[in-house]
Amino acid sequence: MIRFVATVLLLALTGLYVALHPPTDYALGGNILASCPLLLDDWNGAELSFEDAVIEELRADEILVRRYQRNDQRVWLCIVYHQRRRYGAHDPKLCYESQGYLVERVEPARIQDGSAEGLVVNRFVAQSRRERRLVYYWWNAEGLATSDVAKFRQRLALKGALGAPAWGAFVRVETIVHATDEDAERVVRDFASSVARSLPSILSRAPRTGA
Repeated sequence: MIRFVATVLLLALTGLYVALHPPTDYALGGNILASCPLLLDDWNGAELSFEDAVIEELRADEILVRRYQRNDQRVWLCIVYHQRRRYGAHDPKLCYESQGYLVERVEPARIQDGSAEGLVVNRFVAQSRRERRLVYYWWNAEGLATSDVAKFRQRLALKGALGAPAWGAFVRVETIVHATDEDAERVVRDFASSVARSLPSILSRAPRTGA
């Protein structure tokens, strides 16, 4: 009887603790990524879930996963945010290869981020038996947006060596190729440009050097 009462009491206390301290939903973002708008230009977004196993593997502070749609065009956005000197520079090709996709060669692509020269990002096509996906990706740190993971890591390492707050974000945009690669390219480039222009304000709450 005493054991039964103790078990019930323990369960009640556990339930009370969970209610007062709900787990963080990394898929929806937290303090930083929560500011990412559901409406990006003429793209309408919807939240998506993220597997716990993937979150644990990435060891991210925040993850945002959304599907955006414009008429019959559909794209997916993933932002993985790390702080406290975590590099967060995983290889996105591995995500597709582990799911059975054949990943074609990574090539550069240029999107409009509001600067005169634009932003060079990485692109590749992932092919499976069922579908063909076009993927753009790049990295962001304070004062840096780049397709070069080495430069991204160097920036975080330098800030960490100087004792400054070090944060970084990995950004991935993708779509399914329904007609031609050229059609998908236009869709992904347009949406990725909207994301790149919005990122400075999205990441404006990240820790700043000297903060």
